[in-house]
Amino acid sequence: MNISFCRMRAMIRKEMLQMLRDKSTLTLGILLPLTLLLIFGYGLSLDVHSVAVAIVRDTSSPLTRDLFIRLRLSPYFAPEMVNSVHEAEEKLLDGRTQAIVRRSFKESGAEALQIIVNGRDSNTARIMLRYLEAALQAWFASRTVGSGGGVVAQPRVWFNEALESRAFLVPGVTVLIMTLIGSLLTALVVAREWERGTWESLSATPVSRGELLASKTIPYFLLGLLGLFLCLLAAATIFFVPMRGSLLCIVLCSSIYLFASLGMGLLISATLKSQFLASQVVLIVSFMPTIMMSGFIFDLKSAPIVAQYIAHVFPATWYVELMQTLFLSGNVPSILLPNTACLFVFAVLLLGGAAAKMRKTLE
Repeated sequence: MNISFCRMRAMIRKEMLQMLRDKSTLTLGILLPLTLLLIFGYGLSLDVHSVAVAIVRDTSSPLTRDLFIRLRLSPYFAPEMVNSVHEAEEKLLDGRTQAIVRRSFKESGAEALQIIVNGRDSNTARIMLRYLEAALQAWFASRTVGSGGGVVAQPRVWFNEALESRAFLVPGVTVLIMTLIGSLLTALVVAREWERGTWESLSATPVSRGELLASKTIPYFLLGLLGLFLCLLAAATIFFVPMRGSLLCIVLCSSIYLFASLGMGLLISATLKSQFLASQVVLIVSFMPTIMMSGFIFDLKSAPIVAQYIAHVFPATWYVELMQTLFLSGNVPSILLPNTACLFVFAVLLLGGAAAKMRKTLE
């Protein structure tokens, strides 16, 4: 492949000027990523705070009063005393409370507590139930530990000690932004040349496929690195997400994924030659799988085995695991090496396919 660095530099400069003059490109490349970062970082949260809990008052036992005081000291609960089970059920029905705790009796006559949780949102219900069970177990242990019996559990959480969902959502948003810049923007590049008729002019020049590929890739690669810098800056200064892995590893893995994403966008653009159609296809094969099937929001291990295999067809799945590991766990070779190798294979295949589709013909 005959490559002239002088022609390549001229083509890259031309593409950079065209990108800077296009307001829609800058909007999609800078403003939209910042908006997504703020929305997902602040607006989307899987954490449960200030859960409204109705505790049925029981004048014959100090059990419920003691529990009410214990839950009121926790930031996860907003307990409220009610006078009857009927009143608590009415509050649960119209959404004024999310859980009910009341005193009950086992068949043996032993004293017990019953927990009733609003299960309309199954995910939130499971989290609330676990929180309440943990709080009740800790409260019960504090009542019995002084008697000298039983074993007290002392749980410890690694990698995300505060159990904040933003700690794994922010790395996932970084993947989403890299996908947005890499695939969606480059999906319009070659198709735009065909629709404007400027591909004929390019076909008449001595520019080679390699020079065309470099000119369409390097400007958007630099824009992607800018988006990565903004994400890392926001993660460290706004959302206070720990970054336990090497910054060099984060940049290197992100660069490989960015090349794979750029290759996918260019391949779709060069194949379809229509901006509208290319943008729709990119949303289906790149943007939506990044949100729904990469493990960005939902844990893939809980999905059916077939869905797990399908998810690993997309490069974003490998990149999400890399970023969450680098942010929260550190440099783990057993995860970094195979995932980086898979991303490298994706990058080579997709960029090679894009170069093969960039034929200097008008057919």
